[in-house]
Amino acid sequence: MQQRITEISSNELIDQLEVRETESEAESPPPSLPDDRQDRNGMIIVHNNQIYITSPLPGGEPAVLSAFPPVVLELNQQQVTEPVQVEAADRITWSIQEPPQYRITVSEDKLKAFFTLNRVNQYAWSLADSPASSRLVVRAEMDSSTVQSALSIEQIIADFEKKSITQSLNIPAIYAELKHPTHQPICVAEGKPPVDGVDAELELLFAEEAENAFSGVADSGNPLGSMQIPSVQKGDVIARKQPPREGIPGYDVYGSILPAAPPRDIKIVAKEHTLLLPSQEIKALQEGRPRITGTNVKYFDISAAYVIPGHVNSQTGNIVFSGDVIVHQDVEDNTIIESLGNVYVYGNVYNSTIAATGSILVLGNVDSSQIYSGSFGVTYNRLYHLSKKLIEEFNLLREASMLLTQELQSRQQTVKFGQVVLLLMESKYKSIPVLIRDLHSVVAGIKAPYHQDTEQLRLLLDVFLRPAQFTDFFNDALLVSFVKMLKELCSGVARMQEATVRVDISQCRNSTLKSGGDIWIHKDGTLQSDLLSTKDITFLMKDAVCRESQLKAAGTLTAQTVGGESTANSSLAAGRKISVRTMHAGRVTVGRHSKEIIEPVRNMVFTTQNLRGNAE
Repeated sequence: MQQRITEISSNELIDQLEVRETESEAESPPPSLPDDRQDRNGMIIVHNNQIYITSPLPGGEPAVLSAFPPVVLELNQQQVTEPVQVEAADRITWSIQEPPQYRITVSEDKLKAFFTLNRVNQYAWSLADSPASSRLVVRAEMDSSTVQSALSIEQIIADFEKKSITQSLNIPAIYAELKHPTHQPICVAEGKPPVDGVDAELELLFAEEAENAFSGVADSGNPLGSMQIPSVQKGDVIARKQPPREGIPGYDVYGSILPAAPPRDIKIVAKEHTLLLPSQEIKALQEGRPRITGTNVKYFDISAAYVIPGHVNSQTGNIVFSGDVIVHQDVEDNTIIESLGNVYVYGNVYNSTIAATGSILVLGNVDSSQIYSGSFGVTYNRLYHLSKKLIEEFNLLREASMLLTQELQSRQQTVKFGQVVLLLMESKYKSIPVLIRDLHSVVAGIKAPYHQDTEQLRLLLDVFLRPAQFTDFFNDALLVSFVKMLKELCSGVARMQEATVRVDISQCRNSTLKSGGDIWIHKDGTLQSDLLSTKDITFLMKDAVCRESQLKAAGTLTAQTVGGESTANSSLAAGRKISVRTMHAGRVTVGRHSKEIIEPVRNMVFTTQNLRGNAE
């Protein structure tokens, strides 16, 4: 591969150069100055696997050398990657770089190894002879008559072993590829994927929702006949836990163990009116509606029911109950129902508020009212939000009281801690007496039994309603104790949030509905109302209408007829998709993409994909 001109080959080179010069003179007119300069350029000749280079004559330019794969050139021990100028003093070497005879590859998950055959035999290569030229691309030719080496099955197996791929190596498949090459990747070793464990499951043996509630009008002799509230008897098994099952580990092509994903377990706890059996079954200890609360831990209990046979109004007063509330007739103007359970109303709801940590079902109309279920039932529960606000205010009051006491003591002025608290409540924290009165009113209206003892809290509320009479008893420990009771009340309400909730109504007007689960509208629809659901909103009746309303569902929103002759349009928003039978006008939003509906559309499904396409 030496590139310098040897004494033996110099005559041949000179002869070629003379021949080129003679041919040029015979075929071309007398050269001009540029041609003379071109003849002065350096030259390259390839002959007998040798590369010969002459330096340019005065006024000429060096020859330019490059290579065509699989030829690889090195100029003065540096690989040539693009055309370069060369002279006689340069050292040029060449080599052949072919793809390997075969490749071993492993899938990304390491569960499969592949053998790809490029060629069985390794042949010799030689450089293609080239006449003298000032610009030359070196090429090589395969000599198929000269086999330098032949690939063997033993060589391939040894290579797999070197890579530690021995698990279930399919040697017959490699042998078959050598005999009848396809030159395609052949799977020759496979691992075994792990089998994931099976998560624990909770089998509920009771209905979670009221049945047949909207199927027809109740018989006059049996006003409750149209609603079957879920109920169990004492001694019934209400749920059964299927324990998790461990998975089976696997292995990759290297023989390494692939652990199985551990199954997720479910922790279940039986509360006061239920019993957890050794068989992981939950048994009811009394009659009533089974309920499940909690997220990470599932708590089972039997909800007590507070039944109002007639109307709820100013005469019955507001209802605060730790369980289900069942109203056989209407919920009338300016009343509040707060339930740490479900609420069932067989009549209508007028100008009132219902907050439930469980589900809410209203067979009649909802008019000028607020309905909050699940997580919203917790947030809008007065025991919860009044306690939460008082915790914030009392923490500030404690801090201010201690700072003011320290300041007065630094001035050597004697003052009672209770007097400081009273002064701050009368001047800076005027909202505290108002919050105290409101919370005292709610606590006093709790219908027994309640899920936690509130008697001590009620006594402290009495004290703070008349702070001037108890200034001698006020100290920081009393404030700390009061805040602790408020926190227990807050967390107690929050723990009563049920796992699966839904709001079911016939229709609503000028109302707000917020559900920590689904919202189902069973009959005529919505008018001038705001609906918010953390799951789906569904209009079930084909003739249901949504007019002048704002609806937002985290999941899917299914409407029938949206809009009408009114100029006030509705707005529909969903996280996944919106389906409408007819929409006259309004705005639809799915995810972050919106569209104004100007002309009526029918049988449309809006998704992020088609809304994005319209925007583009």
